[in-house]
Amino acid sequence: PVVAAIVLSFTDFNMLQMPTFNGLDNYVRMFMDDEVIGTAARNTLVFAAITGPASYALCLLFAWMINEFGHTLRTILTFIFYIPSISGAMFTIWAYIFAGDPSGLMNSILMRLGVIDSAILWLSDAKYIMMILIIIQLWTSLGTSFLSFIAGFQGIDRAMYEAGSIDGVRTRFQEFRLITLPA
Repeated sequence: PVVAAIVLSFTDFNMLQMPTFNGLDNYVRMFMDDEVIGTAARNTLVFAAITGPASYALCLLFAWMINEFGHTLRTILTFIFYIPSISGAMFTIWAYIFAGDPSGLMNSILMRLGVIDSAILWLSDAKYIMMILIIIQLWTSLGTSFLSFIAGFQGIDRAMYEAGSIDGVRTRFQEFRLITLPA
């Protein structure tokens, strides 16, 4: 698909007729005549700059916290955190949470608490959509990376923690910083 998209980007293609080669005309028009390209590039950079590091940090944090529980609870919590990445009902869940009417979950909660007087159109208002997309991306990104961290934590030899305890490692944070991360 990526190769096909690159090839098609050098053509005039309207899906009704065969593509005709037009060279760099599409790129010239995109950078010279399209006033939306700057906004799209800026939004993409902001989105990537926030979700990339935040997703990594959240996956690491949640995996570390859940790894501290016993086997049964750890298994249940791992399933709960992994399920968003395989859920086919994701659109339905987020559409309900951010529905733009008073019965939407977010509007309902904020109206009951007296934070807002009328419903907010979360998914239509430019003020909120970037924040909502970042929240959704962070929630859905917990899947595979989270499992990778859990697997990594399970592979650390318990004797290292015992040795750290003998050497003066006292707190969970010290244990995480001095033993878990390097391992």
